Amino acid sequence: MKTLARTGAVLSFGFFSVPGLTLMAHAGGDAETGQIIFGSLFIGIGCFAGTLLWLMGEKFGAKSNGQ
Repeated sequence: MKTLARTGAVLSFGFFSVPGLTLMAHAGGDAETGQIIFGSLFIGIGCFAGTLLWLMGEKFGAKSNGQ
C-alpha cells in the first residue's frame, strides 16, 4: 500500500507540474499573464497533491502491530 501511494504521489506531482511548467515556459510577455497564473496554479496543485498522497501513504500504509 505504501508503494502504491508513493507511486501515485510521484505521478500526481509529475502530471500537474509538467503542464504547469509548459504553460509558464510558453508565456511570451505581459499579454499572456493568464498562462503564468495557471502554470503556477498547476505547479502548486502538483506540490500539494503529491505531498498529501505521500504523507497519507506513510500514515495509513503501515501495518498495525496487533492492536
